[in-house]
Amino acid sequence: MKIIVFGGTGWLGHNIVLDLIKGGYDVTICSRGKKATFLEEVSEVKSISADKSDEASMQSILAERYDVVIDTVPNLKSIELVHKYAAGLKHYIHCSSTGGYAPLPFVPCDETAPYIGFEGTSGWKAKADYDHAALSLFTGTGFPATVIRPCYITGPGMLPLDNLGGRRTDFIPDILAEKTLDLPDNGLALLQPIHVKDLAHSFRLAVENRRSVGQIYNICLSHAVTLNRYLEITASALGKKAYISHVPLEEMLAKYGDTIHATGLRFLATHMCFTIEKARRDLGYVPHCTPEEAIEETAVWAASRI
Repeated sequence: MKIIVFGGTGWLGHNIVLDLIKGGYDVTICSRGKKATFLEEVSEVKSISADKSDEASMQSILAERYDVVIDTVPNLKSIELVHKYAAGLKHYIHCSSTGGYAPLPFVPCDETAPYIGFEGTSGWKAKADYDHAALSLFTGTGFPATVIRPCYITGPGMLPLDNLGGRRTDFIPDILAEKTLDLPDNGLALLQPIHVKDLAHSFRLAVENRRSVGQIYNICLSHAVTLNRYLEITASALGKKAYISHVPLEEMLAKYGDTIHATGLRFLATHMCFTIEKARRDLGYVPHCTPEEAIEETAVWAASRI
C-alpha cells in the first residue's frame, strides 16, 4: 500500500512516517522543506519538496497514485486539491484538534459534541472548517475522509506545556529551581494528554480499519489530570516539589499581559477531558502509556536538553 504523508518531517509527521514504515508500508514524504529538526530520523524515506497549496505541484505529485493521503496540517486548498487530483484514493486522513470542542458541553466529552472552535480564536475555527470540508466531501462525493482529533500532544521531541498555556523554554528550569508557579483559578481544570507516538500509531490504525472512513476520532490517553496534578507530576519526575500559587484567571491575564498568549492561558483554564471509547471500538486503539507516564517522560526529556 502506497502512502504519502504531507508534513512528514514535523514532530508528529515524522512519527507517523516511522510508524507506517514499521508496519511495512511504502511511504513517501511531502513537505516544503522548511523544518529540519527531525530530518535525520526520516532521511532514508522517499521525499518530495513542494507546497501542497500549489495546484500545479499537487497535480504533478498526485499523478502518481497513492492509496492513502495523510496530512498533518491540512488547509482548505490542500483538501480541495487532494480531492481533485488523487485518483483512485482509498483513504484520506488529516489531523485536527480536540480544542474545537471547548468549552466542553459535557465531561468526558465525545465526538458527538458541537465543534465550532474555541471562542476568540482563528486556529480552532479554521480546524472546524477543514474538518467540515473533508467530511462534507465524504457525504457528497464519497471522498474517503477520516479526521483525527488529538488532545494536548506530549512526548520527547517538543517542550512540555507550561503553567501559562504555552511551551516556554524556562518552564523546566523554573521547576528545577522550585519557583512558585501561578495557575489559573483553583488549578482544577482538567488536562488530558496524548503521547506523540500513540497519536502517530492512531493514523496507522485508521489506515488499517476501513470502518474509520467518514468518521471522527478523539485520540487521547486514558484519562485527564488536573493542572495541579500536572505540575506535581512534572516536578516529581525531576526530584522536585511543585510550589503553586492559585490566581484568578483575569488577574493572571493582567499580570502577564503581552508576555504570553492570552488565548493559550484562557484555554489552559478550560476543561479538556474526553472518552476514547470510539477509537478503542473501531480502531483497536490502546495507548501504550498512562498520562502520568507521558508527563514524566516529557519532563525528563526536556530537562536533559537544558
